Amino acid sequence: MRERIAFLLQNHFVDYCRCALGEEWNGCELTYLSYNGLDHLQQLFLENKPRYDGFLVSGALPLSALRQVDTPPYAVKGVCGGYLENLYRILLSRVLQRGWTDGSRIGVDYLKDGRLLGEVLRDDRLPELVSAFNQRMAEMTREQLADFEAQLVENYLRRSRAGELDIVVTYFYSVAKALEPEPVECWYAYPSRGSLIQTLELCVKNIRLNQLRRNLSAVIRVSPEKEWWTGQSDWEVGCLTLKQSLLAYCRTHQADPIFKDDLADVEVYLNTEQLGKMTEQFTCCGLPEYLREKTGFRGSVSIGAGEDLAHARAHAMEAQSYRSSLEQKVCIYIDTAGTVHTLPQRRLSNTRSVGIPAEQVETVANRCHLSSETVYRVLSALETGHAGQLTSQDLVRTQGFSLRVATRVLKALADGGCAEITGQKRVGNKGRPQNLYQIHLD
Repeated sequence: MRERIAFLLQNHFVDYCRCALGEEWNGCELTYLSYNGLDHLQQLFLENKPRYDGFLVSGALPLSALRQVDTPPYAVKGVCGGYLENLYRILLSRVLQRGWTDGSRIGVDYLKDGRLLGEVLRDDRLPELVSAFNQRMAEMTREQLADFEAQLVENYLRRSRAGELDIVVTYFYSVAKALEPEPVECWYAYPSRGSLIQTLELCVKNIRLNQLRRNLSAVIRVSPEKEWWTGQSDWEVGCLTLKQSLLAYCRTHQADPIFKDDLADVEVYLNTEQLGKMTEQFTCCGLPEYLREKTGFRGSVSIGAGEDLAHARAHAMEAQSYRSSLEQKVCIYIDTAGTVHTLPQRRLSNTRSVGIPAEQVETVANRCHLSSETVYRVLSALETGHAGQLTSQDLVRTQGFSLRVATRVLKALADGGCAEITGQKRVGNKGRPQNLYQIHLD
């Protein structure tokens, strides 16, 4: 398989990576896309998400920006890391060449003021400090990272003008640009070619794992009640009608399934990525209601997923057995780990036919820096009877978003003028109230 990986980088980094790696590596197609500012980066990512298998950026801040706008199914994302090797090489070579022995006059992002670099290098503690630094950045929000970067620039400028620094080795390109007019030698630590290849290898591994998860087997078992079969004038015609309705429903959700008869039941074979689309990321199941509308269907729908078709079928039959002991109208779904989930039955409309034209959806997506699919999913959430109002928890419950992503989606709509906070709503008995947004996409 030929993986397609896009580097989303600023111009200076694009030139470096293209020179180091070229347009192809180990059978992977490499594309380099440059951006100006984080808003442009987010827009570039959303526009290209369907075209590439994975994305690589240059640091924690751009990675945080991508996470802020990404929605399920999440893209494979990574950072061109491995700066430690270059950090050692630059520091030690400059120290040896210049004869410097006072490590405190060397500025490094990972060290606070007053920490002696010589002691850190002698005790071989730099890897530990780098790891802690990277972990701290990974936990920051986009706004926190931007504040940290600005404080770092200010700190280096202050120390430089106070005559406390001779050289700076930095993780941030903004530091290198800010120190250009200062009487300090500043080195921006690009990753080595070896580090870039390690990053690519990890990215390819994650892409293949992601594709494996998406292609795990799934089985939908449709079990008509005996009374429904006896109500059919012709068994074969009834079975054909049921299968035609199943096929139409699957194709509405971009799934091309395989059918198999199992005595009086019908099994639908597909993969978990397709199943996720048909169940709104495993939060509900509209198939029973659809079949009732089209064929007068009476019976149950049970779902199983597994590492292979045999395990998926076993889970679907187990779900069918479990469903027969329940009175409420729900679908039972047993996932690859054998965990039982109850999916509420409700009517699902095709999100692409909701009340506003596709051109308007595209306009909203561009204005709010969201993907069109995310906008459609917000519209789908509104269809569940929220009178044009949503909280983050509503998107979590109906669309399978994480709470963090749901909050960011609603904030992006508000920032783009397509939603406004009208109050707060408490969800459950614990935690703080959530903002209640009035959505107006038309």
